[in-house]
Amino acid sequence: MAKFYNSNRLHHLTKLMSLIAAVIVLSGCSDPAQSLMDDYAKRLGRTLALELQNPQPLDLQPLPSITATRADIAETSITLVELVATRACGLDVLLGERNSSLGKVMPPSQRLKYELQFLNQVQPCLTHPDITPDLQQKLIAISNEKRSQVYQHWQNFLLQDETLRQQLHPYRSLSEPNSVAGVAETIEALHSLLALQKSIVEQNWQQASEINPEQALEALYKANTLSQLQQSLRFSHNWLRGLNKQLEQVDLKAQCPAGRTSDKAEILNTILLQYFISKVQVYFAQTDGTYQQLYPLLQQLYQDTALAPSIQQRFEVPNNELKAELRRHVVWWKAVQQQCPKL
Repeated sequence: MAKFYNSNRLHHLTKLMSLIAAVIVLSGCSDPAQSLMDDYAKRLGRTLALELQNPQPLDLQPLPSITATRADIAETSITLVELVATRACGLDVLLGERNSSLGKVMPPSQRLKYELQFLNQVQPCLTHPDITPDLQQKLIAISNEKRSQVYQHWQNFLLQDETLRQQLHPYRSLSEPNSVAGVAETIEALHSLLALQKSIVEQNWQQASEINPEQALEALYKANTLSQLQQSLRFSHNWLRGLNKQLEQVDLKAQCPAGRTSDKAEILNTILLQYFISKVQVYFAQTDGTYQQLYPLLQQLYQDTALAPSIQQRFEVPNNELKAELRRHVVWWKAVQQQCPKL
């Protein structure tokens, strides 16, 4: 099942994205979160007689390439006679899988899993009475070499796995309003990978070999929460920045001349309470809540890797900038309330 998942997940993702694109084009339906923001902006535009412009397209620097981040790791070898001899301590099956046609092209997740299993299963061979001293010495040398290489395999897994990289690319749609679907599953998957990382650092090979990274990958793939969170943060920040820039050009004194009663003040207050505070601001709070739960785990996982700067740019930076634009938007509303008090 795991092998089938690894070999086909990118194909299924491409197919799913194509279907989503087709549904959007045919039905004309827009993203629920984006519709919520658009509705709010249009009501402001009509009330203020302001023709609001769409935000500028989002700009995003590409991730460092797989080639640029791949660690080249020297291979170790064992003869067929030596492989057969390891049957006495149960290592032959694992070595046989590695030397099969599929084993020679393992994706990073399976290669990491193999290395950890080897380091765990080789231990009984080093003292087994049916293993010759020469073979024991060779296995000790191989084991030492693999211990020195295992963190490189971990790095290759983090930087090259297609599912993990997928989570760092923005999704087509934003996170659903009033939904926490996938958040718990994503938290559990990230905790599992962090536990695996801790076991590797501590060289606890038994514990590390019992954690299957592919289960975490499957959970991340199904939820796709990190990818949606990134898109939500970046889109929301970009949208609110553009809206703020246009609203700050509005002459509020002309909208609400001093000393005159106006229905416009009542309309603006309704927009503030029923559309900004009750909907848009709630969505931003929801997005920030998801960020506060997931980003620290993601940051810890990728600390000191080649992808750490990209992760900061795609999550932390837009989250901070969104908060700054939100404060800026609240300042504008305070100015509106001062200039346009309710009747």
